[in-house]
Amino acid sequence: MHDNVTTRVGIRELKARLSHYLERAAAGETIVVTDRGRAKAEIRKLSVEERIQQGIEEGWIRPGRGTPHREPLRLKGKMTIAEAMAEDDD
Repeated sequence: MHDNVTTRVGIRELKARLSHYLERAAAGETIVVTDRGRAKAEIRKLSVEERIQQGIEEGWIRPGRGTPHREPLRLKGKMTIAEAMAEDDD
């Protein structure tokens, strides 16, 4: 796991090794993309909340209606939805 590690990479290097840097970002590393030494963008792992929002926007998650549950929902495997989402990110 690369949590809290930041790597700077130029655009040319990023284009040449995009899959490599995406895997590093998915593992928790933050990739800062530079152009002539100046930071232009950041690639990082999505948080659980961002992943849920992405699912809602893309239509593969439907937002709930009504009042949110006070207790976390449990799946049959004794895992909360948030834990399952986090495990999916690993």
